[in-house]
Amino acid sequence: MVKPILDQAYGYCYIMVLGAAFAGLMILITRMLSKFVGERQNSEHFSTASRSIKTGLIASAVVSSWTWPGTLLTSSGMTYNYGICGGAWYAFAFTIQITFFAVLALEIKKKAPGAHTILEIVKARFGTSAHCVMMFYALGTSVIIAAMLLLGGCQAIAAVTGMHIVAAAMLLPVGVWAYTVTGGLKSTFLSDWIHSVIIYLIVLITIFTTYTSSEKIGSIDKMYELITKVGETHPSAGYKGSYLTWTNKSAVFNGWNIVVGGFSTVFCDPAYSQKAIAARPKSSMVGYFIGGLCWLVIPLALSCCTALSNLALIDDPDSPTYPNAVPTEYVNEGIPMLYGIYMILGKSGAAAGLLMVWLAGTSASSSEMIGVSSVFTYDIYRSYFRPNASGKELVNVSHITVTVFAVAMGGLTVLFNYIGITISWIISFIGIILGPGVFAFILTLFWKKMTKFSIVIGPPMATIIALIGWCTSAKSLYGAVNKDTLGEQYSCAVGNFIALFGSLIFIILISYVKPDPQPYDFSELDSHFIVGDDATAEEAKAMKNEDEKVNKELETYSKLAQYLSWGLFFILIFIIPMPMYAQNYIYSKEFFRGWIIIIMIWLIIAATFIIFYPIYESREVIFELFQIFAGKKKPDAERISTKQLDVSEAVSVERVLVSNEKKNYS
Repeated sequence: MVKPILDQAYGYCYIMVLGAAFAGLMILITRMLSKFVGERQNSEHFSTASRSIKTGLIASAVVSSWTWPGTLLTSSGMTYNYGICGGAWYAFAFTIQITFFAVLALEIKKKAPGAHTILEIVKARFGTSAHCVMMFYALGTSVIIAAMLLLGGCQAIAAVTGMHIVAAAMLLPVGVWAYTVTGGLKSTFLSDWIHSVIIYLIVLITIFTTYTSSEKIGSIDKMYELITKVGETHPSAGYKGSYLTWTNKSAVFNGWNIVVGGFSTVFCDPAYSQKAIAARPKSSMVGYFIGGLCWLVIPLALSCCTALSNLALIDDPDSPTYPNAVPTEYVNEGIPMLYGIYMILGKSGAAAGLLMVWLAGTSASSSEMIGVSSVFTYDIYRSYFRPNASGKELVNVSHITVTVFAVAMGGLTVLFNYIGITISWIISFIGIILGPGVFAFILTLFWKKMTKFSIVIGPPMATIIALIGWCTSAKSLYGAVNKDTLGEQYSCAVGNFIALFGSLIFIILISYVKPDPQPYDFSELDSHFIVGDDATAEEAKAMKNEDEKVNKELETYSKLAQYLSWGLFFILIFIIPMPMYAQNYIYSKEFFRGWIIIIMIWLIIAATFIIFYPIYESREVIFELFQIFAGKKKPDAERISTKQLDVSEAVSVERVLVSNEKKNYS
């Protein structure tokens, strides 16, 4: 057992004291926006942030929501195992899923701007049976991701501080619950930005200290020399045992498992579609693309300084595991990131690393809470129990769901921990169970010939066959079916490929074997979505695409997004890694130096954009608040009153327009 490098007090301080302070800050900001700017916590604002979020906050939300504990921990664990290509494979593989989702986000804004969840779109097109099937994939994704977020954070906190993991799992969601239930989706966007700022600053400090001023390393060339030496004394599974090569078969399979299996963590996750729904029409594509490129450099940069430092200093007496390497169990939990930052920055570095893990867990957990609450509110409560529910009822249901889900997250995390599950195992496993939902959601929005029968039968069939293939390959390749063999990269690869592409094949075949009489008319889709009776006129207007100019721009953006997504896919997954893999290339000192310098420059650009652009976009509101607090201006009572009161006519008109459609909604 490795001795914790920090006291238990650090764990409790982060989870309880810092959690309470951050929750208090977010609640204060929410109250200020309500009092001085007129933002009301009605049903539309709570779940969709009034569909008014601009590019900067969308990009920072993508960065924060996709910066899971796994982003920080698993990428470093992969680098510790495979070397320079490990963190790069993680970063490249998960970036393309964000950029491809930008295409889906635009399609939601084009065809269903009034939707509250992506599942509402499925119900509007295919009815109840398809809705229930896809609800399994959406809620299943949210539940597993939420547990994974907490699991990664809690295992890291327990390993580094010695805090009991059950205490961490049950206490960590409390602060997140407090500001989420108070401020809804908008507070999640604001917290995402604050989290992103802090994480970028810590990563910047860590990488520049590692490669410029650290007493133990201090230069790029010194790191190269140390890593080269480690490849001789503690060789990797790569070409000639080097940690400076992409020629590593295990790394390639793990990378492709992430590419294929990871699509479900974006496309099936209601939290991601909530951000698309919350975006302004033009902001959805740009925000997701820029956010994806800004996110890519976080695991890339962090793993290149922390995990490589942990490897380079493996024989240093100050290493937490000296004279041994980090135990495999800890590598799978991503602990090399925390040990590496400890070696570079000391106890303050370990505390900073733990802060990043805490921020990553809380930010993404808040998104999952909102995603799940929106599904329960609109897809279950309003669809099947109270079709005429008032806005106040909808908000109450959202609050209850957030509360219950916060408790359930902690319980599932404890369960996963005691049966020996790690975040690396979950990342490999999730696509096998939930991957078939990916093409079901995509084709719902893109393919007019898709039939109800195909979405009801296709994804479940793919899941069943993927499970069979997963277990069979584990038995045939590794001789047994258990947690360890099921987590091996080859058996996971079989299951993930069958799950993702099997669903596509089944949906297409079934749709052609038993086609509908007429292809679906997507212009009918948006008439099914009902605005809450407490919505403002602006919110009701945002649920309709009536501006022909905006529609044409969305069409242009959609084509551009598709070209860019496929271009990035081939660059990141084929053009960069595959030639270096095939040529058995080992980084020269000059190439390694250029690689690290490019990462540093990229990190500075990404951090500058995410930190300052949202401030620039919100400059008018910030300036107005500053004038109010300085006593130079009073709140615009007339504007706030109008936002709050003069909406009944607009809402009534909307409800009349949809009343006839609503009768056939189910």
